[in-house]
Amino acid sequence: MNLYAIPPLITGIILAVIGLFVFLNNKTSRVNSIFALFCSSMVWWLFCYTLMYLNKDQTIAFSWARIGFIGIIFIPLFAYHFIITFLDIKVSRIFILGLYSLSIPSIILSRTNYIYSGMATHFWGFYPTAGKYYIFFLLMFAILFSYGVWFLFKNLNRVDFSGLKRHQIKYVFLAFAIGAFGIVDYLIKYPFINVYPFGYICALLFISLIAYAIVRHHLMDIEVIIKKTLVFTSLFTIVFGIFVSVALLVQQLIGAGNNMIGFAISSILIILIVRPLEDVLTNITNKYLFQKKYDYKQILKAFLDEVITVLSLDTIAKSTLELLDKALHPEIAVILLLNRFEDKYNSYQSLGQVPEISWDNKAVIPSFLKTTKDLLSIEKSSTATKVPDELKEEMGKYAAKIAIPLMLHNDMIGIILMGKKKSDEEYTQDDIDILTDLARTESVAVGNAQLFADTAQNERRAAIGTLAAGINHEVGNPLNIINTKMQVYLMSLERGLYKDKKPEEIIAEAGEIMKVCLQQTTRISEITKKLSSFAKPSKDFKPELTDIEEQIDDTLAVVGHDIELERIEIKKNIQKPLSKILSDKRQVQQILFNIIRNAGQAIKEKGVIEISAVDSSDGNVKIEISDTGHGIPEDKMDKIYEPFFTTKEPGKGTGLGLSIVRQLVWRNKGDIKVRSKVGEGTTFTITFPQAK
Repeated sequence: MNLYAIPPLITGIILAVIGLFVFLNNKTSRVNSIFALFCSSMVWWLFCYTLMYLNKDQTIAFSWARIGFIGIIFIPLFAYHFIITFLDIKVSRIFILGLYSLSIPSIILSRTNYIYSGMATHFWGFYPTAGKYYIFFLLMFAILFSYGVWFLFKNLNRVDFSGLKRHQIKYVFLAFAIGAFGIVDYLIKYPFINVYPFGYICALLFISLIAYAIVRHHLMDIEVIIKKTLVFTSLFTIVFGIFVSVALLVQQLIGAGNNMIGFAISSILIILIVRPLEDVLTNITNKYLFQKKYDYKQILKAFLDEVITVLSLDTIAKSTLELLDKALHPEIAVILLLNRFEDKYNSYQSLGQVPEISWDNKAVIPSFLKTTKDLLSIEKSSTATKVPDELKEEMGKYAAKIAIPLMLHNDMIGIILMGKKKSDEEYTQDDIDILTDLARTESVAVGNAQLFADTAQNERRAAIGTLAAGINHEVGNPLNIINTKMQVYLMSLERGLYKDKKPEEIIAEAGEIMKVCLQQTTRISEITKKLSSFAKPSKDFKPELTDIEEQIDDTLAVVGHDIELERIEIKKNIQKPLSKILSDKRQVQQILFNIIRNAGQAIKEKGVIEISAVDSSDGNVKIEISDTGHGIPEDKMDKIYEPFFTTKEPGKGTGLGLSIVRQLVWRNKGDIKVRSKVGEGTTFTITFPQAK
């Protein structure tokens, strides 16, 4: 047996497994499909050359070399195609088809002496020699491979790529740069170059770097395709193959024709190294691939930066799940929050396929967590106490391994459930410690967000109260007109004032009354629609083309009467025509409503509110709302957007109006600034990008 046949065989198996895995992970992805084809071309080459090495008949070995050349033809073609697809470089389809058409004459010539002219004998076995047209294929390989590697190098620091994408490009570049040294295998076809063909080693290093990028940096959009068993098997196969080679060599040297002695020595050697080798490889896979080391302080700081200052439950939940996914890679995770009205813990947001959960306080898991107030783990390595079977069974229903209570002031306001790790690793004590610390931070963040939501609701009720102040006037007037018209008609009818009139005249007069009543009911309908639009919260962000002047008019129609009652003059200065913006109309209404209402409340007696809107030279629509109110003291200017801060008298405001306004402005890609002088007034300037 030719021992030199073993390494390319093992490399081919690993390439085949990873190529197939990448393809099966996402069959619809062009990048994954082309990468799988690239692996297939190398597998074809390696398997055929393995058979070439194993054959002692030169004619048969030559046939396998020629068949293997078909795979070699496609290696540079698939490599180049994969690189430009991975980098999303636009190349015409005709050009790609033209490249692949180059393979046709090569395949035809592979059966002639123009590509391989014969076989040479080396210390590693038979190896083909180059024919006179072989140089053209060699040039094609050098050009395409070099061009592809150059593309990768140029894109290493592209600013429009995310950090993750740049990491992926870095490892793909390194993999192909190392793989390019495989050209040595092609040069050896010329008799004057007598070097061992180590191309399979380049292929092995190539696929190792690609596998690492897949595991660490989600290359080709694969979160984790190589579980511990696959990585272990691949590594074990490589090292085991080396030891098998040594064992076979011992058999040939010591056996001296006695196969049984050689087999016995080989078997003893393999038995001795299997267990230690298994332990070593397990530690390697744990340390470098799946048990990602992290710094507690960095993770806590990242969590604090992202979550603790956020006052949106949706954002907190999303950031928490993203952090857990990035740090620990659980298969599933779900955040449950306490609904105080129903007294139940309901699913709020989740990661992975998790069924909807709704638990009351007496349910098995919440009851246990409320009693212990501590993290629950049903994994053996991460818990020292015995977990009741009933609890294990309940956790199993949701594929959960860990349950974390969110405790705030001795109350459990929520629960985080987590499934097993994608790597099949168990949660370590380090993991438990950091999850416990994160849960404390999460509890404070959730508590603050819930308080903010409650207070924001109060702010909204206060705003609706302001709206209600104008309803008597806006809706009362039309109702009074309708009521008066109908009462006059009925009184005239009762007093006999229509006795001397013709039926046609009575019908005509009744028609006029109905016409007036319909006009007034239409007016009421328009007013109630506007009120409904303001009173209904905007949960989803729905951008659309928005006319700023129309939104200003609608806002003034709702809040204007309340301001006019305070004898405040409203001046409008709107540029015509004014560009539209792309925004959520309800959120723009809420922004204008809060600022105009605040302006009215800042003016104690008579005063002016001036509203202007113009297209600015920087491509924005600029809105200015100025008042002649009491102004904001300079030492309070940097606090006006802080939640719960207010300059109003106690009981007159929650301090959330401007905090919400700024969030809404930013959500609509705008900016807000303020200038103020005590005793003279305040001006808010809001800018939104013009719709293209």
